[in-house]
Amino acid sequence: MLNKLAFRNAKRSIRDYIIYLITVTLAFSLIFSFNLIIFSKDILELSSIMNSFQMCIIIVSIIVILVVGWLIYYTMKFMLQKRSKEFATYMILGIKKKQIIKLFLLENIILGVFSLIISFFIGIILSQLMTLIIMNIFQLPYQINFSFGSEPILLTLFYFCLIYLFSLWKTRRKIKKMKIRDLLYLDKTNEKKANHISRLNPIIFIFSLLCGIGALLLFHNTIKNIMEDSSTPSGLHLIISLVLIIISIYGVTLTISDFLLTVLMKRKKIKYHGDNLIIIRQFSSKIKTMGFTLGTISLLVTLTWVSLNVSNMFYGVFQTQTENQAPYDIMIYNIYSETETEIGNDSPPLKQYIDFVNEYYTINEKLTYNVYTNRETPIRKYISNGLVGYQPYDCYLKLSDYNQLLKMRGLKEITLKDGEYFIHTFRDVEEELKTYLQTHQTIQVGEYTLHNKGMTSRNYTTAWSRGSSYIVVVPDQVITDNFEIVNQITAIDTKEETTEEFAEKMRKKFPAKVYVEDRETYQTMISIQQVTVKGEVESENRSMLTITTFSLMYLAFIFIAVVGTILSIQSLSDSTKYCYRYVTLHKLGMDAHQIYKTLAKQLLFFFIAPIIYPLIISISTAYSLSYMFDAFMKSDYSILGYVIFNIFLFLFIYLIYYIATYFGFKKNINEKIKE
Repeated sequence: MLNKLAFRNAKRSIRDYIIYLITVTLAFSLIFSFNLIIFSKDILELSSIMNSFQMCIIIVSIIVILVVGWLIYYTMKFMLQKRSKEFATYMILGIKKKQIIKLFLLENIILGVFSLIISFFIGIILSQLMTLIIMNIFQLPYQINFSFGSEPILLTLFYFCLIYLFSLWKTRRKIKKMKIRDLLYLDKTNEKKANHISRLNPIIFIFSLLCGIGALLLFHNTIKNIMEDSSTPSGLHLIISLVLIIISIYGVTLTISDFLLTVLMKRKKIKYHGDNLIIIRQFSSKIKTMGFTLGTISLLVTLTWVSLNVSNMFYGVFQTQTENQAPYDIMIYNIYSETETEIGNDSPPLKQYIDFVNEYYTINEKLTYNVYTNRETPIRKYISNGLVGYQPYDCYLKLSDYNQLLKMRGLKEITLKDGEYFIHTFRDVEEELKTYLQTHQTIQVGEYTLHNKGMTSRNYTTAWSRGSSYIVVVPDQVITDNFEIVNQITAIDTKEETTEEFAEKMRKKFPAKVYVEDRETYQTMISIQQVTVKGEVESENRSMLTITTFSLMYLAFIFIAVVGTILSIQSLSDSTKYCYRYVTLHKLGMDAHQIYKTLAKQLLFFFIAPIIYPLIISISTAYSLSYMFDAFMKSDYSILGYVIFNIFLFLFIYLIYYIATYFGFKKNINEKIKE
C-alpha cells in the first residue's frame, strides 16, 4: 500500500515539478558525460597533459555535487511545505511518523532514480558531442563510439548516492522533529529573516555596497600590481577582496528590499502609478521571505559570469599562444650572453639537428638568422623593466631576415628606405612604445641616425628575439662588425605536421643546455631548451584549453540551471500559495489581461533582482583580469566581446526559465480565476 502511494505521488510530482526534474536530469547528464570523457582512452591519449583533465573534472564535480545537493534539498523542503497538511492528515488518521517519512523519502528516491536513468542516455549523447568538440580542437578526425567501461557509471552512481543520502538525511531530520501542529502551519511559514532591524537596513545596504566597491578596487589594484611587479605580495589582498565581495553580495541582497521601500514608497508618483504598488509590495515581500537564498543565488550568478569570462579569456590566450611560442614548425636556438658561461661546450653542430629533422620530415624551407645588439639602449631605457624581458639592450634584426621570416608565415613583407627603422612588438609593450614614439622619432644605431617608419603588434612572436618583447628592424647595412650576436636561430617549415612524440624524441637526442648565471651575489643553474616543436606546443595549448574551458563551462551551466530552477520553484509555489491575491484583484475589477501583465512584471523584477549586482561585479572583475589576459588577445576588443557574449548567453538560458515560470504561474492563476 505504501509503495503504491509513493509511486502515485511521485507521478504527480513529475507534473508539478517538471522544471526541477529537467534541471536535475541535465545536471546528472553533464556529470555522467564528463565522467565518460575523463575515462575515455581517445581523450587521455591526445596529450601527456590530458591526464590532468581527469583530476580537474573530479575536483569540479565536487563543487557540482555540493550545488546540486543544495538544489535537491531545497526542493525537498518545498515539497514538504506544499504537502504538509496532507502529512498532518495522515498523522491524525493514525499513520506513524516513520511511515510518513518513509513514504516521502521513497517518493524522492523514485524521482531521483527516474532522473538518473534518463540522464544516462542523455549523458552518452552529450559525451559524444563534447568528444567531437575536443577532437576538433586538436584537429583530429573522430568516429562516434558508444563503448565505455564501468568506471563512469560507478563514479556517477557514487555522486548520486552522496547527493541523495545527504538530502534525504537532512529532510528526515527535519520531518522527525515536527509535530502535527508544525505540519498544519508549515505552508504559512517563511524563511528566517536575517535582517531584523529594518530601520538600519538602508544603512546596511549602503555599507554593503561601499564594501563591494572597496573590494573590487582592492582586487583591481592587486591584479594590476601583480602584472607590474611580480614580487609584490598579493595572496592576502586577493583573499580579502574575495571575502569582502561575498559579504557584500549577501549584504546587498538581504537589505535591498527595505532600501527600495524607503526610496520608492516616499515618491507618490512612482508608488501609485499603474500597478507599481502591487509589484513593489510583492517584490519586497518576496525578497524578505527568501532570506539567504537570494544571496546564495546572487553568489552563484556571480560565479557563473566569472567562470564564463575566464573560460573565454583562456580560450583567447591559447588561441594566440601557439603563434607566439612556435610560429614555425621547428625552432633551433643557440644563445650567447656575457652573463652566462656554457658548461661543457659540447653542443652538437646545427647540421646534426637538421639531419635528425630530415629523418622524420620533409623540410620545405629553413632560415638561419641572427639577432644583434650593440649594447646600447636608445629605446629600452624608456620602457618599464617588467615589460621588456631579460635582455638588457635593444635587439636588432636585419630587414632581409625579417622579410624572409614574414614570408615563411605567409605575412606581407615591409620596405625600409635608408635611414628608416621599424618596430615589431608584443601587445603589452605597445602603449609604452607609442608614448615613446610621440617624442622620439629618431634613434642612433651605431653610425646611423634612423627615423621611425612605423610599429605593429600583430603577429609578433618572441621567437624572433628570445628575452625581449620587441624587435627593431633595420636596413642590412646598419648591422656592422661592431654588433654582437645575441641569438642565433634556425626556423624550419616542414611539409608534414610536427607532433609531440617527435619533440620528445628530439629532446632525448639533444638534451637542454645547462648554464651558470653569475649575478655577483649568487649563482644559479639555468636549463635552456634549444628546440621548440610546433606540434608539441599546439598539443600543450590545446590540452590546457580543453581543461580550463570545459571545467569552467561545466560549472557555469550547472550554476545557471540551479539558479533558474530555484527561482522558478519559488515563483510557482507562490502561484498556489497566494492565488487568493490574484482572485481578489480579479473580483475587484482587474481583467485577466491586466493580471497577466502585472504577473509578467512581478516575475521579471524577481528574476532580474539577483543578477544586477553580480553583473556589475563580473564586468568589474573582467576589466581587472584584462591586465593579465589582454596582452595575449588578438585585439583590444577581444575581452569586451567575450563579456558581451557571456551576458547574452546567460540571459538566453535565463530567459527560458523565466518564460517557463511565467506560463506555469499563469496556468495556475487562470485555473483559480475560472473557479
